[in-house]
Amino acid sequence: MGMTMTEKICARAAGKDRVRPGDMIEAEIDRLYIKDLRFSKNEDPRGLFGVFKEILKDMGIQKAWDPEKIIVNFDEQPARSTRRMEGQESAKQFSREHGATIYQGYEGGIGHNVMVEKGHVRPGEFIVGADSHTCTYGALACFSTGIGFTETVGVLATGRIWLKVPPAIYVELAGQCPSWIWGKDIVLRVMAQLGANGAVNKTIEYGGGAVADLTIESRLSMCNMAVESLALNAIFPPDDRTIEYVRQVSAAPFTPVKSDADAQYESRLRFDLTDMEPFVAAPGVPSNGQPVHEFVGTKINQAFIGTCSNSRIEDLRVAAKILKGRTVHAGVRMIVTPASYGAYFQAREEGLLQIFEKSKVLITGSECGICTRPSLATGEVCISSGNRNFPGRMGDRAAQIFLGSPATVAASAVVGEIVDPREFLL
Repeated sequence: MGMTMTEKICARAAGKDRVRPGDMIEAEIDRLYIKDLRFSKNEDPRGLFGVFKEILKDMGIQKAWDPEKIIVNFDEQPARSTRRMEGQESAKQFSREHGATIYQGYEGGIGHNVMVEKGHVRPGEFIVGADSHTCTYGALACFSTGIGFTETVGVLATGRIWLKVPPAIYVELAGQCPSWIWGKDIVLRVMAQLGANGAVNKTIEYGGGAVADLTIESRLSMCNMAVESLALNAIFPPDDRTIEYVRQVSAAPFTPVKSDADAQYESRLRFDLTDMEPFVAAPGVPSNGQPVHEFVGTKINQAFIGTCSNSRIEDLRVAAKILKGRTVHAGVRMIVTPASYGAYFQAREEGLLQIFEKSKVLITGSECGICTRPSLATGEVCISSGNRNFPGRMGDRAAQIFLGSPATVAASAVVGEIVDPREFLL
C-alpha cells in the first residue's frame, strides 16, 4: 500500500520508512516561521522569549535549536499597538542572543508571502509556523501547518514536534480552468462542499488534470484557505511549474515527493472547472460560497484586496486590468494592500500602482492591515479578497463581509455592488 505526499514527508521527518494516518510521530523541523505578534505578552505575561529562556534553563540548553531555520517577519509596520511593538522588540532581542532571520521594512510584508518569495519554502520539506495560515506553503509541495504558543517554544528549543499523521481528502480538479477563474473562486467552491468543519485535522490534497492550469499564486491562495475548513494542511503536487518557481527564488537543494498511485484517501471529491462561474462567500463563514450570480446587485461600501490569501502580483495585475480607465464608484472606498514589498515594487515598475491611483484606490504599505483591524461601521458591506468573513472580523459585528477573487472585488468596486467580473474580462 502506497503513501500520500503528506505521509511521505512525515515519514522522512520522523526517520521512518513509512507512516499511516493516526500514527504519532516525532518530526524534525525543516523551517519554523514566527510572526512578530507571537513574541508579545498576549498569550503569556512572560512572552514567548521569556518562556523560551525558562525552558532552556530547565533543559540545560544554552542556545536555540538552529538559527538558520528560524524565520521571523514583522507583519505590521509601523506597529500600531504597544503589544505589537513589544513583540517586535522581543523578536529583535531573541535574534541578537540566539540568531534568526528577521524580515522588516522593505524586505518584508505579509509573512506568509515573504516566506515564499524569499525561498524559505521548498518541495518535500516539513515546515511549521506560529500562525494558522502557515498551511499556505503546501502550494509548493511541502507539508506545512500552524502551531500554537507552547509548540513554538518547544520547536525553538529542540527543532522537533509531536504530530499525529493526518488522513487525506483527495480533491480532483478536472476539465480546463477558464481564464476568468482564479484559485480563490475554486477554493470557495471546494469549501462550500466541504463545509466549515469538513476537514478537521486532515490533509487536503489537490490533484487532477486542471492543476497544470493553475498559477503558483492561485495555488497559494487555495492552500491558504485550508484552515478555514479546519484542515491540518493542504498540498499540491510538485509539477514543472512548482520546480521552476522554487529554483527562481532559492538555490538550496530539495527533494520533491509525489503520492503513490495506490495511496489511500479517506474520501475523494471531484470538481470540473470547465465553464465554472466565479464564486463568492456570503458573510458568516468562508464556506458560505455560491456562484456569483446569487449575490449580484448587493450594494457595497468597501472593496479590499489584501491579506496573505490574495494580494500577490497576479492579483494586482487583474485588478489593474479591470480598473484601467475606470474610477471606483463614488459610494465605495477601495483599499489595496500588496502581499509583500516585493509585490509592491513590482507593481510600481509595471505601472499598476499608477492605475490604482488614477482610479481613486487607496494603496497601503504591505502588512496584514485591515484584515484584522477595524474598517467597517455598523451596517456596512465589504467585499474582500481575504480569507475570513466572521462577524466583527473587520470592524462592527453588524457589518457584512463577502469573500471573492480580486477580479470580483475590483469589478464590484467600479459598479458599487457585487457583479460578475466576466463583464469586465471577456
